[in-house]
Amino acid sequence: MPTRLPSVKSKASIEQQTVRALCSRNPHIAGALDFLFANAADSLSFQELRVQPAVGTHRNPVSEEAFRLPKERFGSSQDIALIPFMRAVVDETLGAYSATSPHLLEYVGKTPISPYGSLGLSVNRWGLVDWDYIRDLDWRIFLPPEIGHRAGFKSLLEQNLTEELQKYSLYPVMFGKDAWGEPQVQLRDIGTGDIHGFHFFLTAMKPGFVRGSLHEDGGYSPHLSYFPEWSLNEHLESANLLWSDVIAQLREDYIQMFNQLSFNIFAENEGEDRLLKTRGWYLHKAFKWYATLARLRGLDSLEEDLLYQYEHFRGAEAELSYLARYRYYARLTPIRTRLDDVDRDLARAASVAYARARNSKDPLIGQKVSVDSVELILLEMLPESFAGAARRLLLEAESSLPGELKRAPAPGTIRFADNLAAPRGVHIDGQGQVALIPGEWSMVFCDSYIGRVAKSAAEEKRTIAVEEIRQALAALLASQLSQASQVPDDSSGFALC
Repeated sequence: MPTRLPSVKSKASIEQQTVRALCSRNPHIAGALDFLFANAADSLSFQELRVQPAVGTHRNPVSEEAFRLPKERFGSSQDIALIPFMRAVVDETLGAYSATSPHLLEYVGKTPISPYGSLGLSVNRWGLVDWDYIRDLDWRIFLPPEIGHRAGFKSLLEQNLTEELQKYSLYPVMFGKDAWGEPQVQLRDIGTGDIHGFHFFLTAMKPGFVRGSLHEDGGYSPHLSYFPEWSLNEHLESANLLWSDVIAQLREDYIQMFNQLSFNIFAENEGEDRLLKTRGWYLHKAFKWYATLARLRGLDSLEEDLLYQYEHFRGAEAELSYLARYRYYARLTPIRTRLDDVDRDLARAASVAYARARNSKDPLIGQKVSVDSVELILLEMLPESFAGAARRLLLEAESSLPGELKRAPAPGTIRFADNLAAPRGVHIDGQGQVALIPGEWSMVFCDSYIGRVAKSAAEEKRTIAVEEIRQALAALLASQLSQASQVPDDSSGFALC
């Protein structure tokens, strides 16, 4: 007969007892632990952290090397590295503007640029630009607020872009126009005949712009915006974006998009949209958007299914409505009474993207294991500096731990995992015994978080050494490893899904 799983209360008790035993020999470490948590005596949960982790250090899932314009696809004299190419075009345009506004010179080389839409998403998914997948070359360009869409900057930008393309023997399609009928620089794929237009979204780089609405202000999104040249670093750091802030911001963005799609799926386009979008445009867009969410969650087969429907659906409008609304995320229609569902899925989506950013060569990130009929998604391994310190603490303090907490040594493999409520030990085929830690702790068991806590302690005039913070976190991790070993494991193992 299987052993009964511990209750939530008993799990918390194990964690508290273990941490206190590990910290008992050093009051300074205990003091650091009390500083880490708002209510350390009652809870050591992620939600009770006094210093909330910032997402700035987890911001970049892609590198600039992946963005290339290949000569064999477009007939250029050589491959073009798009990120430095676009940086040069933007800086040249800013330099021209500075002739009448000298203060703009300080922005040259510093205005964030971001590949956006399918251009960025294809790199996040496949590690390179997949020209069979993307439609347009969408770019967000963050500029001083006095430069707007009507300041002539965009026209000059497109002129400079055309001139730079011609240096590589690329000649844009004549009379190219965007969806609004405005002139647009476009390139033709010489193999497929597909046309890719350069779309520029100019966003005012005013104070607080990082926190703006993703769709209205072009604000930061942890899994839909990419800054491969690190141009947004200082703005993210000054914005002090907390995880809770990001979730709240994205929740509003997603609700807005759901409402827009919902209306246009079940009703005719109205107003200006009626002139700009063809009949059924939003219906097909819904498929693509839900497919993006599936990709971010690591649900590859569902993404492929939705993209196939996006490209090939030829049924009645009512059938398309049903598929787009109920085949996937629309089942979680984000009405106010169900925001927990939205928060949960946003957190999961970001966790996979962050894990791949931190460990792009780890093939297990995004893989799934099924435990007790619950699908867990594997994330990255814990940094060895933290895992090793936690193991040493457990070994050193074995004699002081209560008898019921004495367990076998922690598994050699420790990973974060998505969709995991509490630490868990599992046996994975091909991996052996693995300890899984809930994914949100990946923002805590890292050097950047230690620096953030040390800075907060100094601001409050608390004398807490960096090493004491590290040891307190190691004790916390050790308690989670101990908790993972308390959960009975199925000796038959779990295969990767």
